Amino acid sequence: MVGPPGQQADARNAVISRTRSWLGKDTNGEAFFPRVQDTGDSRYRLAQALTCDWRTFQNFARIGLARHDEDGDLALRRALALVRGRPFAAIDPQRYAWAEPAVQEMVSAIADVSYELSTRRREAADCSGALWAAHQGLLAAEENELLNRQVFLAHHAAGDVNSLREAAARLARINENLGGGVDMETATAQLLSTLLPKSVSHR
Repeated sequence: MVGPPGQQADARNAVISRTRSWLGKDTNGEAFFPRVQDTGDSRYRLAQALTCDWRTFQNFARIGLARHDEDGDLALRRALALVRGRPFAAIDPQRYAWAEPAVQEMVSAIADVSYELSTRRREAADCSGALWAAHQGLLAAEENELLNRQVFLAHHAAGDVNSLREAAARLARINENLGGGVDMETATAQLLSTLLPKSVSHR
């Protein structure tokens, strides 16, 4: 904050007061953002009872990535079930430019979990589970071609050529709208050439 120390303190106190009001209190009447004299260490910190989807996602992801069994898959699914879109998508990017590194970290973690669970489910011949996992990741990063390739592979494994074509066309539209248009990654184009039926010319 810029300004004389007194003004800085007033501005800080106003922000802290608004934040405390926004977060509210728990069922016992304890503030989720306690006053500094109530934290035990004279520092501002959120109450331990207050959590967020990102922390919950990280906990589930850590468990799921470490375990390659049914419980591990369930943990990854619970992590991805928290994804509703691109992180911070509903905020003004100019006002919250500071959040961009956090957004990139979240998107990367979501994509990693999505890819892992989609791969596991496809290898288990669970095509619908593989598609669900890949699509949850694409909610946060629709342009991610690694996840789009997971979708292509799952549709192919299910024998659903029409859905495969639709998914390929969707990615092409996304790429066309990115920065004036970008080319499909070589690995993606090669995969599609392998998976899609070759057209037969009639003479």
